[in-house]
Amino acid sequence: MCERVIPEDQRDEHHLVPKSKGGKKTVRLHRICHDQIHSIFTDAQLAKKFSTIETIVEDPAVRTFVTWVRNKPPGFSDSAKESRQSFRRGR
Repeated sequence: MCERVIPEDQRDEHHLVPKSKGGKKTVRLHRICHDQIHSIFTDAQLAKKFSTIETIVEDPAVRTFVTWVRNKPPGFSDSAKESRQSFRRGR
């Protein structure tokens, strides 16, 4: 997603359609990128509209994140912002 090399200790498998929605296919992402996806989108949004890396990266919030993280070193890690999903659940 961010086009950086993924160190082995920073690799996460992202289900393009969440497992909770029946997804099986995965892609490998940096942990920080994976966390950011799940902080921006709910599982329902991922299943319906954002089931490819291409559609995920088209989202303005993701583009802003990718622009920011692209120049970080491969092993960079930081906390993702609060999840929209958590916000909607009332935490």
